[in-house]
Amino acid sequence: MNYGDYGMQRFLHLMNNKQQKWAMDMLQDNGYQVQSATFDVIQDNPWASVYRIKTNQGFVFLKCVPLKLSLEARVITILQSEFQANVPSIIAGNKAQHCFLMKDAGVQLHHFFKEQFIPAVLIETLSTYAKLQINSMNEIQQFLDVGVPDWRLKNLPMLYKDLISQESHLLDDGLSKDDIIKLKKLEQKFSSLCAQLSSYNIKDTFSHADFHDKNICIDPDTYQTTIIDLGEVVITYPFFSFLNCLYRAKENFKLTESQYQQLQLACFEPWLEFESQKNLVEIMLIINQCWPIHSSLGEYRLMKSVGKAGFQKLLRQGRFARNLRYWLNQ
Repeated sequence: MNYGDYGMQRFLHLMNNKQQKWAMDMLQDNGYQVQSATFDVIQDNPWASVYRIKTNQGFVFLKCVPLKLSLEARVITILQSEFQANVPSIIAGNKAQHCFLMKDAGVQLHHFFKEQFIPAVLIETLSTYAKLQINSMNEIQQFLDVGVPDWRLKNLPMLYKDLISQESHLLDDGLSKDDIIKLKKLEQKFSSLCAQLSSYNIKDTFSHADFHDKNICIDPDTYQTTIIDLGEVVITYPFFSFLNCLYRAKENFKLTESQYQQLQLACFEPWLEFESQKNLVEIMLIINQCWPIHSSLGEYRLMKSVGKAGFQKLLRQGRFARNLRYWLNQ
């Protein structure tokens, strides 16, 4: 096999990694010429490893994930083929090795905004994302069929109950026995909030469970944005991801409360066909109360996906405690 000017010997270190060797083979089969002797490590944690590869057609990325998060490539395919969504362009996928190759989508929106925060870009990004959620409201079964978790409002109270029943994990993560007693007493409160959300004219739909400026890429020349990290998607109420993205923007770019409120109102536009602005504000207030639970469920799902050793590594980092204390302190 010919790996170009670098020769086989310079790639022998890749031979011990089936995923990286597969990537080299696929790139060659798809007409790419690798121009670097090593893979740059972009991300390396228990739930994902991402490598950047320099080729004659620009950078490409290899993403490797645990089995329980390996639905990402299938989700991307659905979003691209059924909804023409702005998602990564996949070159090839390997189900057996839980990895896939994708084209470069630009720089993280987070880094782009560090140079200059442009509200119009974030508003347009959230508008495009909202339209995707609206268009998929009546098409959620195809996501459920490929294993996307079902966090619809009717299921959230039971998911909350299951989470707070993991007493040993909660204690290890820093909560007290009194905290757990209080969490159990708030089961009915959480159920009531979910019931309130159900009364509005907005339905559960496709949702990125960790939607924020670091999981969005942008082409600096065209301002075209791309949603990435789609292994953490769920079917749930759309405003959880909406709030998360706005909140992270407020924190990351030091927005004033007035700026945040103006940004929120501007991002409501796609949803006004379902509810009045007044009701959308009410929804956001309820979501703000429920958001710590949604975030805790996301952390729990991530931790369960990485196996026993990975779970123990992530435990005791306050991943549960931070969010659940926020819920208690409300």
